[in-house]
Amino acid sequence: MLDNNMGKMGRGFIRVFEVVLFTFLLFGILIPSFFRYYDPNDWASAKNKMAAQDMLFTIEKNQTFDNIFIPDYWQSGTNRATLQEKNTESLRNNTERVFPASYDFEYEIKNVPPSRISIGCLCNESDIAWLTSKILTPSYTTSEFSITPVTPNNFSDSFDTFVIFGKQNLEPYKSSITSMLQLGKGFVLIANLSSEPDNMTKEIFGINYTGGSNANVNFQFMDMMDPATNGLSKRYTENLIRIYTLEPNLKGKLHIKGNIYNISQSPDNNCVNISSCPSCLHENQSCLISGVANLTLYQIDPLYAGWIDIKISSVSSNSRNYTFSDYVPRSVAIGKSTVLSDGTSAIANAALGGYSISYETEPRRFWIYQYDSSQDDLNLMLKTGIMWSSGEHFFLFKKAIPDKRIVATHFYTGLNGNNIPFSVSLYAWGY
Repeated sequence: MLDNNMGKMGRGFIRVFEVVLFTFLLFGILIPSFFRYYDPNDWASAKNKMAAQDMLFTIEKNQTFDNIFIPDYWQSGTNRATLQEKNTESLRNNTERVFPASYDFEYEIKNVPPSRISIGCLCNESDIAWLTSKILTPSYTTSEFSITPVTPNNFSDSFDTFVIFGKQNLEPYKSSITSMLQLGKGFVLIANLSSEPDNMTKEIFGINYTGGSNANVNFQFMDMMDPATNGLSKRYTENLIRIYTLEPNLKGKLHIKGNIYNISQSPDNNCVNISSCPSCLHENQSCLISGVANLTLYQIDPLYAGWIDIKISSVSSNSRNYTFSDYVPRSVAIGKSTVLSDGTSAIANAALGGYSISYETEPRRFWIYQYDSSQDDLNLMLKTGIMWSSGEHFFLFKKAIPDKRIVATHFYTGLNGNNIPFSVSLYAWGY
């Protein structure tokens, strides 16, 4: 009987001990909450995030980024770079008024090419001269292309993208190329492929070499739902072809789809005559050349009348379904990364994937064969590919953003009515 009572007492003691232990644990968890004083910085952070979001809405209402990326510098009498700098500084000053004096901030822009693209070129001086004069003229929204000759041994992360001329054996440089790809740097290849390229070239540009004869064929953008094709086709119809109209008669020529169209400026009427167009075009007016293309006069050089800029698009109901016509080497099989196709062969490939989890930070790889460079629409395709390969992703003030920060993001429908959506993230942090 005594032993039984002792057993009950022991079990009771254990239960009391468990209750006491549980009580201590409960108070250990709850007491800090009872006596917690909320950090006023929590409210300040929320307040600053709301201010950042309001700032992004104000930017949209005032078309601030239109003024920064596509400034009307002709009206102001100031060159484009100076006006962009002035408008950017105005945004900086306005943003400073939104946050406390102890805060700093940065803007991240996605899906807009920067105003200046830096290119490392595996090429010779004549290639650079051709790129500079025929391909990389100021466009929408890039006003400056900086080209520097490089070799695979001196690749640098200071470049936005790399352009490679001609078929080259890239396999020995796999390590340095891979390191650039991992940093999100773009690569563009301009080369005929009359024989199978090395494995690194095939891997970078998504090329499946099959061999084949040459043919005169028509190509179209394919698979508009693919991010690469979608981005390129939209950018293509908004980019600019620069046609030089030289003294004494201010005449020039436009070459598209094997056709040549005569161009002449009419300074007295401030318009441009294009053969096959029924009337003289003023800025922002269009002309449909049946079965060929829709041409829009974007701007006329207001200082010396030395050039005009035009946009081209399809004659179909979908302006992005532009048809390219050329005599091409039919040597690359259709694959997922193909941008342009006639159904059996490719004119250009664009590859993404394998180096990042984000579309915005993926390295962009673009291949186009060594085409007839007298064709303005094909030159525009290369220009678009180079701009696309640069990443279309940059920070406005190039500041280091700390891990502890607030961020607000806003999506915009386009710049100057181009309907190419882009996003802006405004980061802010205190010291």
